[in-house]
Amino acid sequence: MAHKIRAISKRLPFASLHQFWIAEWQKRIDDFDTIVVFDNAATQKLLEFIKSRITKRTKLKIWLWNVPNERIEYLKENFDVYCFDQNYSKEYGLTFLEQFYILDSVNLDEKTDVLRDFYFVGADKGRIQQLDQLAGMIEESELTYQFDVFSDDKQSNRSGINYLDSKITYPEIIKKIQESKVIVEINKDGQVGLTLRALESLFFQKKLITNNVHIKNYDFYHPNNIMIWEHGNLKELEKLTNFLGEPYHQLPTTVTDRYSFRAWIKRING
Repeated sequence: MAHKIRAISKRLPFASLHQFWIAEWQKRIDDFDTIVVFDNAATQKLLEFIKSRITKRTKLKIWLWNVPNERIEYLKENFDVYCFDQNYSKEYGLTFLEQFYILDSVNLDEKTDVLRDFYFVGADKGRIQQLDQLAGMIEESELTYQFDVFSDDKQSNRSGINYLDSKITYPEIIKKIQESKVIVEINKDGQVGLTLRALESLFFQKKLITNNVHIKNYDFYHPNNIMIWEHGNLKELEKLTNFLGEPYHQLPTTVTDRYSFRAWIKRING
């Protein structure tokens, strides 16, 4: 291959990651033209370790999947930093690069019965008030929902809001998404980048309710598939029912492929 790339995932604990580097990659480091380190794995110790062993030919890049990042000044002063969020990229002078999704581990051929209309999964992070209001709209419309919220503080008594004290596995989340008609996404204030929920809706052909108004700017946006929810607007109730009744608008594979990991690798290696 003319260009080889290696990505270090944030999902690995640093100790085992460092040992893996010593055991497997130290002897092969010259094989790679580009090395990408994901944010949660990007400890200063690991980055300096890699930096001390690569040649000038090898590019070391950092991918920010989570913002804000408390070490952003150190990262941008020493490395090429890429970020999924446009606002954060602009504020700190980073390179904006769209989010991606890896579909390889999911069996799309496996048929799953639809059990509910709406599904949310995520940490509280100040979302309960919005989730409670949306749940009320759903109940008033006589529709069904399940909101799995990671929180120790039970702030709503609605039957469809489940408070979890431990995380559930990603395959379990995917199963619940496949069992639902609509994925619910509530972004933090100021966040405009694509989240995992938005990409799941794209790849699993599920409808999406989101408070991210900037999603209209993406090529996969279609009003049949994506509803932008205005928290506190009582007129949203009728809009919610109509949205669920509209047929899903099929998108060409050229659009979906743009957000694949393969396409992302090509862009970050460009």
